[in-house]
Amino acid sequence: MKKRVGLIVDSFCVSNQVLDLVRLSKESESYEITTLLINDIERGSGSLVTRIASHISLRGLSDLLPNLFFRFVCKVESFFVRRNIKYSNLYSRFYLQESGFNIIKVNPKVSKNGLVCRYGEEDIRSVGELNLDSLVYFGGSVLRGDILKVCPNGVILFQYGDNEGRRVGPPGFWEVYERQPRTGFTIKRLKDDGGECDVLYSGYIATSWLYSFNLANLCEISSPFLHQVIGCISFEEIKLKPYKKNVCGQSVRSSPSFIKTVMYLFKVIFLISIKVAMRVQGKTFRWGVAYQFSESWSGVSLWCSNKIPNPKNRFLADPFVVKKDDCHFCFVEDYDFKVNKGSISAYKISAKGYERLGVVLEEDFHLSYPFIFDYEDEVYMCPETHEKNQIRVYKCIDFPNKWEFYKTLMSNVSASDTNIFKYNGRWWLFTNIDRSAVLDHSCQLYIFYSDSPLASEWHAHDRNPVIFDSAIARNGGMIFSDNEVYRVFQRQGFDMYGEACGIAKIVDLSVADYREEVCKIVEPDFFKKIRGTHTYNFDSNLVVFDYVEVSKKTTGV
Repeated sequence: MKKRVGLIVDSFCVSNQVLDLVRLSKESESYEITTLLINDIERGSGSLVTRIASHISLRGLSDLLPNLFFRFVCKVESFFVRRNIKYSNLYSRFYLQESGFNIIKVNPKVSKNGLVCRYGEEDIRSVGELNLDSLVYFGGSVLRGDILKVCPNGVILFQYGDNEGRRVGPPGFWEVYERQPRTGFTIKRLKDDGGECDVLYSGYIATSWLYSFNLANLCEISSPFLHQVIGCISFEEIKLKPYKKNVCGQSVRSSPSFIKTVMYLFKVIFLISIKVAMRVQGKTFRWGVAYQFSESWSGVSLWCSNKIPNPKNRFLADPFVVKKDDCHFCFVEDYDFKVNKGSISAYKISAKGYERLGVVLEEDFHLSYPFIFDYEDEVYMCPETHEKNQIRVYKCIDFPNKWEFYKTLMSNVSASDTNIFKYNGRWWLFTNIDRSAVLDHSCQLYIFYSDSPLASEWHAHDRNPVIFDSAIARNGGMIFSDNEVYRVFQRQGFDMYGEACGIAKIVDLSVADYREEVCKIVEPDFFKKIRGTHTYNFDSNLVVFDYVEVSKKTTGV
């Protein structure tokens, strides 16, 4: 039998996140949303005069002008942001149909400043009679009191922000203002007023340079995980173990001061001016590839490596190296600015230098990240093909120049940077998937396993996504050395894709667990004026890596 869940909202007019949860719940086999608890609070409804009067009575006149100014800034941003269909629902409100729900209007007691609300004994008794398994709170104030103890699974709170205490300010704003590299969300189970609460889930996305972009990405990417958590705690067979406890803290919705909003605008204008200046000068972020012979992947002085010059109007990135017939071959993404699409090219590298072998694999869609693996005396490549919504494998017909499509491992999946390797008797597939419309592949690492690397069916890891953090989730290569396996990962920066990369040793990999230990961080300080690095690979005494710098598209050989 499905568990009964209730939503606490301030009105029938809700955000897209609430609407998504209601939609996803209808597909759930473990729970159903049966009840809407509507807070009988005059907040954000009525005429403009009524809303202003309500705000002044709760927050005071001094908070009104900063609030109006910040709302105006958001309105201007939304005009541009909503032109992108991915963000068309940003700031939109949707009306929940009353039919199909048990509707209960409750009257919480709100503190004088409007920040905290508590329910009276009559409301708590009414909720208790509904026999709900849990409540999901979407109210605008901090929830306190005995309502937190009514349901067996408590009150589930979705909170933007990763701090453990009270957070003042709009969700996702201060990360942009302070230029933090990542923005977090947390799903908590509230227990009581002053005690501990369980952190059921948390994740981090890369921070965008504009507040509205950051908020939209945060909402879109995190939305499915509230549904996932509620589903898990509703299944009696599945024990969702809280992986962290902290003092209950809830976000307090407020607005930055007038001065802070003005400073934010100056920062945005400064970033825009840099982007415009680069475009006017014909410059862009352009990746490049370098290599160095070394007995070890770890003890390398990258500054004395050899660069492979970019061809004109193109750039090279994502290098992977393979030694075959006593020769080293480096496969790279070869991106063409004229067609805005990448193909796979190969280079032969020796102590005397490099030789360009040309394009070895090209499709009518973008290709990158040419991961190479061997199976039953054959060589295969699994390049990134997320524009095709597939994870594909290509078989080598004539090494290294000729490759043919072999089969599709997964369909209807937006995945990037896939690693396929054998470990402890199983074949494993590590990939970066985004289930949202944002197509941000930098924050979630998914693992699948099978008995063969060419299997048509792959089994999902019990903890997928095993990592939800833009600082370490995205793959950047794979190193096999001294019977150990190392995953190379990317670190995203503020408004900077591929700011740095790191190398982590896999210490525990099974169908139920995954653990890795970071061994090395590669910062972009080995060449002059470079901005980032995001791929690092090693095979048979040859290290290959990439880097990014600002330059004109037309420079090169």
